[in-house]
Amino acid sequence: MINLEWLRTFSAIYECNNITEASKKLNMTQPGVSKHLSALESHIGKKLFERTTRKLTPTQYGKFLYSQINNPLSELEKVEYYSSQRTKKQRSAIAIGCTTDFFKKELIHHIYTFEMYIVTQFGNEEELIEALEMEKIQLLVGIKKHETYDHQFIYLKNEELELICSNSIVIPENIEKNDTQFSTWLQKQTWFTYDNNKNDIKKFWDSRFNTSPRIVPRYILPSYLDIIETLKNNNGFSVVPKHLCYEALDKNLIKTPIKPYKILEQKLFYSFKLKNNKLKEINLFIEKMNNADLPNSSEM
Repeated sequence: MINLEWLRTFSAIYECNNITEASKKLNMTQPGVSKHLSALESHIGKKLFERTTRKLTPTQYGKFLYSQINNPLSELEKVEYYSSQRTKKQRSAIAIGCTTDFFKKELIHHIYTFEMYIVTQFGNEEELIEALEMEKIQLLVGIKKHETYDHQFIYLKNEELELICSNSIVIPENIEKNDTQFSTWLQKQTWFTYDNNKNDIKKFWDSRFNTSPRIVPRYILPSYLDIIETLKNNNGFSVVPKHLCYEALDKNLIKTPIKPYKILEQKLFYSFKLKNNKLKEINLFIEKMNNADLPNSSEM
């Protein structure tokens, strides 16, 4: 997992164009800044800057990475700012885990109002489940129920899933009326998915064709929002939570290739370990979130 401090250091270097100014901005030593950059480049296996005598020029991948992390880092800085404004009050503290999708679309609208110290860790579901088991976090928010470990679950809401594709893809006429032909055609397309398990695609296939798909996704991306953004300009299919793609569908940036036979949903949960010293904080967090009236995605 990428260290968040590496990303902050990379962002500062990108904005300052050299190590010296970045170290002043971060209140770090120059060797410390260089060490963070080297660790990040080593972790992702990509060169992020071309080095000259006076400044650093970002590579194409460096520009891409900055575009992906700039907004999330800004939102995290807001969390830190609002937390620092309430330091005089006694508060509970909790470390939570969630996907970037859940944070951007739902949690971010309520988290600043909590009278709690909150540390947020992002990752895919597999990484977050492991982090909970290793007690790096105390609570998972908005994650599907799993059987990997003996965790406790509290229902959060339903989330409707939708088959989407790029606007440029032409659906063969009347092919969806023949499930065998339609299934065969779909399996030959380029697929984007959220994880290796293909759970969302499997749910769709079981619901529509009453069978399992024979698909090897070409691209596995770290969030549903990244998938939706990618499909705006690249040919492919995916199954994503419907509430995340309303805007792109309304603007005709992507499309739903067929009308679903029935509503396809998945349940989201809070999950935590029963034996931990943060049960009071967990219950308080869940109570606050319930009072915030998170929308049921299937009703949006």
